[in-house]
Amino acid sequence: MPPIVTTSLGKLQGDTDNDCVVFRGVPFAQPPVGSLRWRPPEPVEPWSGIRDATTFSASAMQRQLPGDVGDLIGIPAQTQSEDCLYLNIWTPACDDRRRPVMVWIHGGGNTVGSGTQPRIDGRRLAMTGDVVVVTLNYRLGVFGWLHAPILGAYGNEGLLDQTAALFWVRREIAAFGGDPQNVTVFGQSAGGFDIAHLMAMPAATGAFDKAIPMSGSLIETITKVDARAVAEKFLLRFGGWDDPERMRAVGADDLLDYQVELSGGGLGGARFGPVADGYALGLDAEARIGAGIQTNGMPMLIGHTKDEFNLFTVTRAGAENMSENDLLAAATAPFGGMRAAEGVDCYQRARDARAEPTDNLAVWNAIMTDSMFRIPAIRTAEAQARHTPDVWSYRFDYPSPAYDGRLGSCHSLDIPFIWGTYEAENMKRFCGDASPELEALSETMMQTYLAFARTGNPNNARLPEWPVYDVADRAVMTLNHDCEVVQSPGEEERAFWASLAPRELARVGG
Repeated sequence: MPPIVTTSLGKLQGDTDNDCVVFRGVPFAQPPVGSLRWRPPEPVEPWSGIRDATTFSASAMQRQLPGDVGDLIGIPAQTQSEDCLYLNIWTPACDDRRRPVMVWIHGGGNTVGSGTQPRIDGRRLAMTGDVVVVTLNYRLGVFGWLHAPILGAYGNEGLLDQTAALFWVRREIAAFGGDPQNVTVFGQSAGGFDIAHLMAMPAATGAFDKAIPMSGSLIETITKVDARAVAEKFLLRFGGWDDPERMRAVGADDLLDYQVELSGGGLGGARFGPVADGYALGLDAEARIGAGIQTNGMPMLIGHTKDEFNLFTVTRAGAENMSENDLLAAATAPFGGMRAAEGVDCYQRARDARAEPTDNLAVWNAIMTDSMFRIPAIRTAEAQARHTPDVWSYRFDYPSPAYDGRLGSCHSLDIPFIWGTYEAENMKRFCGDASPELEALSETMMQTYLAFARTGNPNNARLPEWPVYDVADRAVMTLNHDCEVVQSPGEEERAFWASLAPRELARVGG
């Protein structure tokens, strides 16, 4: 008999995958189409009979990442639709066991990705840890992050979608064998950035119990001025100033084509993400987290990969020929013109002392890894640790064999090891051929995340003793074939960043 559950909205029929019960394409909000385009998510209408939940829904509207990156890290092009607000559930059984629940928010710069990528198949994680695993879609790009109050859109509809899914889990997950009072939200890149802002968004208060922002944390929210400038371009292009409602009739592909035009075809240009709209999201997420307004007592596991930014330069033509002048010119963006040379010198000296490469590209990759990922993670950990001692920090160090090893431990490489999908056909080039060593690494990653989901503490038998993160010792667990705790890694570079005035950091996603 196929598995059938009864929710408050109606019955769902799923199927099984090697003894794991799976429900796919479960609606958590009304389709955001027609008059609901650019509106906050609306509750799902109940249905009669038994609704089929054996097929994944369409992904949110998006365009494939240019070049090799999308295929390499596992963000393939999929069927897309504005009707995308669905989630997927993997559970060992639909019983009354009340298992820990892990809800994944995917990355992709808030412009690409989905909750149905093969690299985040939840079967192995659910069965290994006896947990319930949930993935979800949310509106991307112009559809989820357009700050156009004239349309009733404040620019955080994507965050509100995520919040709606999390509260759906609170209400309904007990029917799937999950514990609605033990929900861990975890996500990578844009998913991590979004989680950090959910921790500061009043509408998300009480939506989850524990947080794991991966390779994404507190960065400056997009200002209303910058967000409005992007929205005005769309309104001018499609006649929205004369008749705002005309925008709801514009074809989705036309909107997406113009989004790609504005962003230059990639993740640069027009930025889509959390907006400091003063309505759904305030002006200072870091201050709100630091004050513990929503997160006092909430355990947090946060970290990044060692060589995040290598992913974004390895395919860039001529990057390896970066000159000293090129490096200094580029460093004015993160460091400011007055201190760019000092910052470059700091990185060169610190890396040379650690016997790490000091060629111009290696230094630039290190600067941008810190700018976009490590330093924001430190700021987020410090903010949460002001009131909650249960904060742990990690660094994923395993290097990819792809591109002759030039990727190092780059952005997104940790995902298939956490999910146990490193053996998937589309992951082999990125992760390496299956081996006992890779199996052991994946088991370590899974057990670490599962321990945190169960108890709010990532310590487990596969790791040395892992102390909490504080500003005195800055303990970081390095995760590789051999794991160890490192005190204050990259301290000279961190101190230099701390000496800078706060500045807006760039943002990408994977």
